[in-house]
Amino acid sequence: MSVRELEPSDVRHVDQFLPLSRLSEQTGKASTYLVAWDGRDPIGHVHIAWTETHLGVPELQDVFVAAERRREGVASLLTRAAEARVRARGWETISLSVSQEGNQPARRLYAKLGYVEAATDPVRVSGPIVIRGQPLEVDDTLVYLLKRL
Repeated sequence: MSVRELEPSDVRHVDQFLPLSRLSEQTGKASTYLVAWDGRDPIGHVHIAWTETHLGVPELQDVFVAAERRREGVASLLTRAAEARVRARGWETISLSVSQEGNQPARRLYAKLGYVEAATDPVRVSGPIVIRGQPLEVDDTLVYLLKRL
């Protein structure tokens, strides 16, 4: 497996296998998508938001691994690659959010990787949001986590 930045020439191929939910936000210096590959097969991705984040530090978003490739270390590989990218840009801290009640596997993974709860209140997200032009109804409470790099 390898991880590299999503290139414009890869978007059509990757989009057939993975939901690039924040692709419209990829605006040069504002964000980066990293894609995990197994040969020519895209198997996961992570979006790094560099600006306008909840905690004011780079934020991992949209971590996704293809269902058939979960529990193989892909999310850990992607997270570590994103951390290295953030560190290389001179940042000392990285953040992400997880569901307060749901997605316990993600909570366990991030705890194992050294993320701790930020000293901030959980954030409720409720109502319709638009992802790549498609409406999605959400109702969740997010907890923000931080990691010192």
